[in-house]
Amino acid sequence: MSITRYELTVCLVTDSPLHSGGIDEVPDRMRAKEERRTTARRFARDGRGRPVLTGRSVKGAVRAACERYLKADPPQEVLQHLGAGGEDRDRLWGNPRSGESRAATLTFHSIELTPASDSASGAEGPDEPGLPTRTGIAIDRYWGAAGDTALFEHEYVPTDTSLTLTVTAQAGPMPLSRSEESLPAPSSPPATEQQVEQLFAVIIGLLESGRVAFGGRRNAGWGRVRLAEGARPWTLVKFSLGSREDLLGSLAGGQDITSTVTPVSCTEPERVQIRIDWDSPTGILVAETPAETEASGEAQADPSPTDPPVANSESVSDEARRESKPTTPLRSGLRGDDLLVLPGSSIRGALRSRASRIARTVLAARRDEGVNDWSETGVHDQLAADPSLVRDLFGTTERRGTLSVLDTLASSAGTCRTITHNAGDRWTGGVAEGALYSEEVHDVEWNAITLELDPNRLPADDNRRRAAWCLLGLVLAELATGTLPLGSRGTRGLGQVEVKGLTVTGLEWLGLPDGGTKSFKAGAGRSGRDVAKALLEHLRAVNATITPNAGADAAGWSSYLIDTEEKRNG
Repeated sequence: MSITRYELTVCLVTDSPLHSGGIDEVPDRMRAKEERRTTARRFARDGRGRPVLTGRSVKGAVRAACERYLKADPPQEVLQHLGAGGEDRDRLWGNPRSGESRAATLTFHSIELTPASDSASGAEGPDEPGLPTRTGIAIDRYWGAAGDTALFEHEYVPTDTSLTLTVTAQAGPMPLSRSEESLPAPSSPPATEQQVEQLFAVIIGLLESGRVAFGGRRNAGWGRVRLAEGARPWTLVKFSLGSREDLLGSLAGGQDITSTVTPVSCTEPERVQIRIDWDSPTGILVAETPAETEASGEAQADPSPTDPPVANSESVSDEARRESKPTTPLRSGLRGDDLLVLPGSSIRGALRSRASRIARTVLAARRDEGVNDWSETGVHDQLAADPSLVRDLFGTTERRGTLSVLDTLASSAGTCRTITHNAGDRWTGGVAEGALYSEEVHDVEWNAITLELDPNRLPADDNRRRAAWCLLGLVLAELATGTLPLGSRGTRGLGQVEVKGLTVTGLEWLGLPDGGTKSFKAGAGRSGRDVAKALLEHLRAVNATITPNAGADAAGWSSYLIDTEEKRNG
């Protein structure tokens, strides 16, 4: 049997930020608490110090998407070549637990994340500029402030960044090294050309349909990619090595068989999508974290003559003026003209916090002894102790939840206003020294907030799925009424939300006869409270169809807030 080699090159574009961790820097926990700083989670680096998305990470993401597709209902011609069982696919992907000496047929190469010109010096250290980072926090459920030890930072590739994925494969017998020659011959035959080409067709189809996501932070909508626009977003070259003529042809560039391979038509991934049309009359502020600098006492530039006047300016010294530098909002990229962004992780955190409050309030009203006091509980333990439906929706540190929230971009640049604050000295009654600060707030229009539910990550129990939907619906109803602010500075009047409409598609997963698409709109001249009323009416109808959880002392959706022994053993 002759050897045939393949090289697949796919041009991709990121549809959302992308992060994949490498070897994390160990934080210095010997520092005093007030001197600690966040340690960024960065990409792996190649031998030249450039950030890369490792081939192992890419292979894992593509293989997982492929296995999910093949376990569903693939076309018969796909199963004909790839097999209904796992033996044929193990030959293609590799299976170290099988005991056979043959390597995987496919090889996924690392994806370079920065062009060579960005690292002209030859080695980009972990602290060198290149890729941006985004900072996030976890909110303490008891105090409502940033939780201790809950500041994190991720290096990421921005949206609309071009990536090049290269996959090579070899059909036919694999050459053995001297150490492998003494091992027993593999019991299964090597992969054929038809199997390799069929698998490539599946991989391209999965990329076209958006079923593949790379890296981590999937619950924040990160890692999504799409095929680049153009006539040839991918190419497949075949190198035949069966004869002298084939070898000469391979050295000349091989045979382009792109036109002979038809990607498998894959449907969109099964998701429930929630679209929230909204606006903010007060403005949204998610602050950009300033770059950390050493305490060198550098004086900042004098304020621009166009800066707005400061209230009580007679009592503010010139030195205090010079030290006032506005807090700027987070943008989708490094450029100053990039659109503002409301991170999906920020929205998701606000939704989880409110879902936890609703669930714990229901449990406290149902129990005579109340619920545990969280005043002395760390934020990480609070997340782990959330009621079961909250963990179903939002996940834990051990597993992903079913809800993903995508980044929300501003639809326009808008206008900027600077809000200046100062803290009063409680003793003198004047302005406290060094306590003058200001914030930039942009009055912009925002794109719709997009939430997605993956039904496959919920238990296969219609009652529990409906209960989870009821809890999420209650949170969305509170958002629609305007009682759930987004972003920071909510206690200073910012972050107010006005919901204009809410549309849910894909509700068939609830198993209801009237599933499908639901639309809740606010009429002309009406507020988001009308959206909330319509949504609550729908939730009452769903709750009426829920069979109470066996062993629970409640009816309806709230009976699934606590795991019973029967559910744990089921």
